[in-house]
Amino acid sequence: MRRCTALFALAILFALAGCGSMNPYPEHVYSTPSTKNGQLDTKTKPYTVLGRTYYPLQSADGYDEIGLASWYGADFHGRKTANGQTYNMYGVSAAHKTLPLGSRVRVTNLENNRSVVLTINDRGPFVNERILDLSYGAAKKLGTVESGVAKVRVTSLTTEIVPTRLAEAPGRLYHVRVGAFAVRENALRVHQRLLGEGYSGASITVVDRDGRVLHIVQAGSFPSRDQAERVMEALKGDFPTCYIIS
Repeated sequence: MRRCTALFALAILFALAGCGSMNPYPEHVYSTPSTKNGQLDTKTKPYTVLGRTYYPLQSADGYDEIGLASWYGADFHGRKTANGQTYNMYGVSAAHKTLPLGSRVRVTNLENNRSVVLTINDRGPFVNERILDLSYGAAKKLGTVESGVAKVRVTSLTTEIVPTRLAEAPGRLYHVRVGAFAVRENALRVHQRLLGEGYSGASITVVDRDGRVLHIVQAGSFPSRDQAERVMEALKGDFPTCYIIS
C-alpha cells in the first residue's frame, strides 16, 4: 500500500511539473480504477482527483464537443487505466473527465482534418481548458505528437465497445447522424442543405442531455446498413464526423 501511494504521488508530481515524459504537455494524472462491492465500476461512478469531484455523464448519446486535446505516454505505459485495462501508449484510446468509460467516440483534429475512432478507457486530463487526453498512438494518427496540444472535435458514437459492423436484424433501422448542435439555427441550416441535396428523410430531433439542449440532425433512416454506409460515405466530404446509429 505504501509503495502504491508513493507511485501515485510521484505520478501527480510528474503530471504537474512536466518531468520525465515524452509529451511536452503532460497534464494527465494517474487515477486507480474505482470499485464497488469489490467489482470494478467501469462507467459512471463519481470520483475525486486533486480535491475536485467529477460526475460522469450517465450516457454519451448526443455528446459533441470542441476543445483542446493533449496526449500522455511513457510515464503511464503498462499501468491500469480507470476501467481496469492496461494502458498501452501505442494503442488507440483516450482519457476523458466525464464521458462514460467504454464510450466510443470519433476524434477529429480540426487543424488537419485527420480523424480516428477510439474508446474512452481512462480519466483526465485534469486541466480546465482541455477535454481529452489521447494515447500516444492516437495522437500519432491525428498528427498531434509534436505540437502536444491541438484543437479537436469529439463526437460520441456509442456508449459501448461494439464490432465495427453489426449484424442486421429484422425491423432494425440505421440512422445517419450528421451532427448535434446547441444552436438551433445551425441545425436548421444543415437540415435545409440536406433536403436541398435530395435527402428527403432528413430530420431534426431535440434532446435534453443533463440540462444541455441539443438539436440532432439526421440525413435519414435506412433498413439496410449497407445503404446507410453509402449515404454516410457520400456525406463525409462535407460532414466528416457523420456516423451511423441503430
